[in-house]
Amino acid sequence: SSPFSRTAVPKGLFCSPYQEMADDLQQPKKPAGGAFGQFLGENRVAITKELAGKPITAITKLASERFKELSEAEKAKYQEKFKAAQEKYNKDMEAFLAAGGEKKAPKRKGKDEDGGKKKKPKKDPEAPKKPAGGAYGQFMAKHRAEFTEACKGQSITAVSKLASEKWKSLSEEEQKPFQEQFLAAMAEYKEKMKSYEPPEPTVDPKEEAKKAKQEAKEAAKQAKQEAKQAKASAKESKPATAKAKAKAESVVAKSSAGRGRGRGTAAPPANKVELTASVASKAEKLNLTGKLIQLASRQDIIDSGKTQAQMLAALEESGGLLHTAKRALLGA
Repeated sequence: SSPFSRTAVPKGLFCSPYQEMADDLQQPKKPAGGAFGQFLGENRVAITKELAGKPITAITKLASERFKELSEAEKAKYQEKFKAAQEKYNKDMEAFLAAGGEKKAPKRKGKDEDGGKKKKPKKDPEAPKKPAGGAYGQFMAKHRAEFTEACKGQSITAVSKLASEKWKSLSEEEQKPFQEQFLAAMAEYKEKMKSYEPPEPTVDPKEEAKKAKQEAKEAAKQAKQEAKQAKASAKESKPATAKAKAKAESVVAKSSAGRGRGRGTAAPPANKVELTASVASKAEKLNLTGKLIQLASRQDIIDSGKTQAQMLAALEESGGLLHTAKRALLGA
């Protein structure tokens, strides 16, 4: 039988002329666990029987202990088996892709793509029914009533067992008509699916309300975090601005006192400058607050209409030299 058939069915399901026409392909399973994985696979039944009634972790633990006890030569044998399994997987994957299969990453059981709980979609009762079970499914459908009557009073497994035995007793030539029936049924199904339009998904009011509530909760949480960050940012900038303002007033006071010393007459009061918060903060970081206040207090600079940002930029370019910055601003 094909290594890529979707479901395990009795031997002889696919005759060689129809092998490549199998509809559904199953991606080959990649071997895992290395040499230990091969050892565990070979001894799992015996160890499980030995530890009957104990948890699965006990089986793995005992297998690990016994694998460690093996000699390097014995371990090498299992490593070779793992290598052979990998090579077989690679060949099977090539055949799988060549037959039109698409390689998919393994998904976590019961989870959707976003990691949430996966919900099984409701089946449309009007959708075309896909034939299942291959040739054996067709054989079973034809003789189900007969086998059920023969196994009357027994479990459903007895019916399946009898059907399987009857199927295996058929020759390939006798199985061939059922394979043809299956292929015809599959072709009919595919044709119907071309014109089939699934119904619009129904919206569950409770689910929608739950989703809206969750989104509102997330939005409120985000807004709260942004407000907290804004508050912290304002708190950090406030001390810097106040400090810059105090330093500016101190510089102005010293400048006024310096101009009046030893001249016999009091100097005219300096222009009081209020730095904007953004400029004051930047000037503080550049250690140019005092220089900026002095430059901004000059009447010729005030008359030029230059902004505080332009003054600070000129000071920064001049390396903190007042006269150089003044010349750059006034063009002198």
